[in-house]
Amino acid sequence: MYRIKLLTQGEIMAPIGVLQILGDMSTLITAPVYVWLIEGNDRKILVDAGIEEPVNGFVHGFPVSGGGEEGLKKALEGENLKPEDIDTLILTHLHFDHVATTSLFQNARIYVQKREWESALNPPIHFRATYDAGLFQCLEEMDLCLVDGDKRILDGIELILLPGHTKGLQGVAVQTEGGKYLLSGDHFYSFLNLNPPKEPIEIVDLQGNKIKIQGSPLPFLPPGLHVDLTEWFDSCFKALSVVTRKNILPGHEPSLVGKQFP
Repeated sequence: MYRIKLLTQGEIMAPIGVLQILGDMSTLITAPVYVWLIEGNDRKILVDAGIEEPVNGFVHGFPVSGGGEEGLKKALEGENLKPEDIDTLILTHLHFDHVATTSLFQNARIYVQKREWESALNPPIHFRATYDAGLFQCLEEMDLCLVDGDKRILDGIELILLPGHTKGLQGVAVQTEGGKYLLSGDHFYSFLNLNPPKEPIEIVDLQGNKIKIQGSPLPFLPPGLHVDLTEWFDSCFKALSVVTRKNILPGHEPSLVGKQFP
């Protein structure tokens, strides 16, 4: 059995229209950049590798604080760990805010979906700015494992292909004493995407700002960034075939800061 702990490596601000399709592009919302520590069965597993340290306050045009190697090492130090202690690194996808410190994990076996790897090296036109090959090409010199679809990589750890946000995004299903959880990566940025409100509501971001969100009749609310909406919706229902809705953990949900499961 495993335990999942969310470690905050940085913070990023983005328009609401990135969080939800057709949302307000003039109002910014602040969200955590997580790396996910999974411990158990004598394993030290990390999911995702965070964002770069900002230059003049920005990374790829987004306001960012924290991040970089310092942010990653600080997050791990809080758990009495160093990057070299991590034996498995799983990258949900290869966007710039998930891969910035990959070169630190020289002792890890690293899992990426083959579809994601190929797409990241030749991205769709509208996603060119979200990939930075300089951050992940180092993986070719490391213990990189390209996976083709769903795969159990350890007892109690499964990779679940969830295309839509990117061509090869993968979630991570983790068996714990409290049941199975699915780390969804950016398939769901927040609980808003997973459980869209039917009427307008206010949500609170990482800085405590109150943000107005419109209601939606849809069963799931797509993020503003995606490569295929049909695949995205199919992947939503696939996620629910893996775990119950309440056991899905979104990739940038502010209310999960400092949480662990179970």
